[in-house]
Amino acid sequence: MKRKLILILVIFLSSVFIPAQNVILSVSGNRISIADSEDKALYGGTGYFPEGKIALRFKGNFYLWGSLGFFSTRYDWQEWSNKGVVEADVQGENVLDKLIISGGLGYYLGFMRKNDISIKFEIGACRITNAIELSKNMIETNEPVSVKEQKEAGFGIRGNVGVTYGIYKNLFAEVTGGYLLATDKVDNKRVKLGGLQVTMGLGIAF
Repeated sequence: MKRKLILILVIFLSSVFIPAQNVILSVSGNRISIADSEDKALYGGTGYFPEGKIALRFKGNFYLWGSLGFFSTRYDWQEWSNKGVVEADVQGENVLDKLIISGGLGYYLGFMRKNDISIKFEIGACRITNAIELSKNMIETNEPVSVKEQKEAGFGIRGNVGVTYGIYKNLFAEVTGGYLLATDKVDNKRVKLGGLQVTMGLGIAF
């Protein structure tokens, strides 16, 4: 995880000083509708996470983009250790950490300047990683009963369609909708890692 963050930071810092390129940076809040039925039942139908994106225009209105997003959610539950127990005596916790790395090709119509509206289209690849931890503890003593860790990861495709509006000089706001499609096979079962995504954020082009 640390190596990936360092790599993203190096790309970001180096791109700022690349001459003869238009650089677009943005940060956003994302709402993703979880596609997998089991994850949806455990953690709810949606997740919220921040995402950072960098784009480099290379010809006309075409640009290359890359992004990094992450969120964590949990589900708590209780159960009985045996039939003779009247009240639940075991506390369970499921934690899902999701990392989304994406990148690809984009094209925008319009200008990213004050009072102007631009429409952008993006297509690319994504890698989604789910780190899952399932733990059980005795409620009265907090003594660990069991801990299970599971990792799900897969490559897939991602598409976005967005609208930007220039707020001040080269500062703009954006709304984007898209879909992430990636799967992994765990215990002979296909797990859906992505889902429908809606994004609201701010960006700067220079």
